[in-house]
Amino acid sequence: MRVKLLRVTKDGLELIANAARVSGFSDRVDIQSVAKMIVDNDYSSVLEHIYFTFDIENISVALSRELLEHRIASHTARSTRYNEEDSFGYYIPREIRRDKNALKAYKRAMDRANDAYKQLRVLGFMREEARYVLPMALHTRYVVTMNVRSLINFFMLRLCVRAAPEMRELAKKMYKLCLDAYPTIFEHIWCRGVTLGVCPENDARPVICPFRDIVFNKNDTKFGVEEAVREIIHKDLRRRK
Repeated sequence: MRVKLLRVTKDGLELIANAARVSGFSDRVDIQSVAKMIVDNDYSSVLEHIYFTFDIENISVALSRELLEHRIASHTARSTRYNEEDSFGYYIPREIRRDKNALKAYKRAMDRANDAYKQLRVLGFMREEARYVLPMALHTRYVVTMNVRSLINFFMLRLCVRAAPEMRELAKKMYKLCLDAYPTIFEHIWCRGVTLGVCPENDARPVICPFRDIVFNKNDTKFGVEEAVREIIHKDLRRRK
């Protein structure tokens, strides 16, 4: 997997600081402080003015489908309709690589798919018809443009240890590029538990989570206060009537 930063909004901190001042941020507060306050307090609409465009190579088609779940972004994927996929490369899951027999069976399945694709092409079928035998593991290329607000959401979800391994690998590579470009914005961003201060994964958190003994579960922080919170909400609703 390779990830390249094609383009990023220049002078982004100044841009979001100017946008924030429309809503009353003082001109006497420096740009770095404004940016940090925006991120820390989740005044995130102004972060949408900064865009990143990534060129992503050698990810699986399966992963590209997951990327489409992040809808507030611009997506362009390699077309199997217009590109020849003879002798295609493919993704191998980490656990399968560790098992000799599983790896052998996996590679055999990829070879059969490749042979079937080539045979269909020899028989005169078009790429758009032959492509249906291609596996989800097929390597593809992807260009995606996301604003910073969407990227933060992406990182909170995909840097979690429970994220799919290939997706987490991609998120880490994208995160490093974002951190290098705008450390003031991204230095305190990671998974949801780290970014929000509580982990919504709760009992689903695996023992391998490095923050398990540092960041509380969301359910733990709610324990004993739910009834009081609900009563306050109901009082507010009755008052509004």
